[in-house]
Amino acid sequence: MMDFLSAHFTVTCRPLFNLYFMYLKYILTGVALLIGGLLAVQGSINSQLGNILKNPFQAAFISFLVGTLTLFVLNVLMREGLPTKTTVAEMPLYLFVGGVIGAIYVSSAIILIPKIGVATMLGASIGGQMVVASIIDHYGFFGMATHSISPGRIFGIILLIIGVVLIQRY
Repeated sequence: MMDFLSAHFTVTCRPLFNLYFMYLKYILTGVALLIGGLLAVQGSINSQLGNILKNPFQAAFISFLVGTLTLFVLNVLMREGLPTKTTVAEMPLYLFVGGVIGAIYVSSAIILIPKIGVATMLGASIGGQMVVASIIDHYGFFGMATHSISPGRIFGIILLIIGVVLIQRY
């Protein structure tokens, strides 16, 4: 009986698993696109918050406070707990810069979106991300796996930047 089930699984289910893993990269890219859409919503909401408070840094603080509380609740619900003091003390200092960069990004978005619009702000920030990400990939900075800069990647970044200029102009 087990031989029959094993053979049946191999014939009917394994191709579905292979298909799933073959397209997993595309599925995850689709998820990333949806999350990217949420950044436009976040920027718009935070910009309104900044207008109401008349202070972009207070708006960013409230945004981060709500985000921090959300992450705390998720950690409690998932029973992850908090990292130990030893773990935090042993981490390289540059790993804490991510929070600073996040604060700069959110505050800048709150300031820039009313002036240049959501599409231009996000397009320009994505262009900047692609330039820096390509450099990080190429050299493997921060312990990342290396992915060489290719003419196709460079052309894609140029097209992205041209797109930003077109979005801003029209």
